[in-house]
Amino acid sequence: MTQEAKRDRRRQQLIEATIDTIAERGLVGTTLAQVAKAAGVSYGVVGFYFRSKDALLRATLDQLAADYEAVASRAAEKAGPSPAAKLVAIVEADFSAEVAQRRKIAAWTAFWSESRATPAFKQRCIELQDAYLALTGALCRSIVEAGGYAVDPQVAAAGLNAMVYGQWIELQLRGSKLGREQAKKPCLLYLKALFPDELAALVRDAA
Repeated sequence: MTQEAKRDRRRQQLIEATIDTIAERGLVGTTLAQVAKAAGVSYGVVGFYFRSKDALLRATLDQLAADYEAVASRAAEKAGPSPAAKLVAIVEADFSAEVAQRRKIAAWTAFWSESRATPAFKQRCIELQDAYLALTGALCRSIVEAGGYAVDPQVAAAGLNAMVYGQWIELQLRGSKLGREQAKKPCLLYLKALFPDELAALVRDAA
C-alpha cells in the first residue's frame, strides 16, 4: 500500500469515528480528543490530519454528502432509462443500508440543526438538497410529460424530498421499532399515488 493510500485510509477512519461521535454526542460534544478515542488513535494523529474541529466537521459533512451522491447516482444509472424506475431506485437508495444508517442520520440531523449558525454547513446542505430536487424534479417532469399528469413536477419532487427527510427522522426517533423497509413505504406510495400508471408495477410490494 502506498503512503497516499495509507493517508486516505487513516483520514477515512477519522471521519467515520467523527460520525460515530456526532451520533453519540452531537456537534457541540464532539471534540478532537473524543474522535481520537473513538478511532483508537492518539490526539496528535487527529491533529495531524485535521488542524481544527471545524476542519474535521467540514470534511465529515463533505464525505457524508459525497457518499450519498455516489449511492444515488449508481442506483439511478443501474435502473436503466425509465424515469419511473430511476425515481424508485433513488428512493430505494435513500433507505439502503449504506445511506439510512442511524448513525449517519444522526450526523445529518446535527449538521442541519447547526446550519443556521454555520454558513458553510448551510451551503453544503443546500447544495445537496438542490441537486436532489433537480434530479428528482427532472425525472418527475419526464413522467408528467409522457403520462399527461396534471402535476407540477417540482412540487412533486419537493414533496418526495420532505417525505424522505421525515422518514429519516422517524428512523432516528423510533430506533428498532421502525425498519428501513417500513420507512420507505410511504415515499413509494406517495409516488404511486402521483403517477399510478408508471409506478403501479414498480411499487406493488409497498402496498
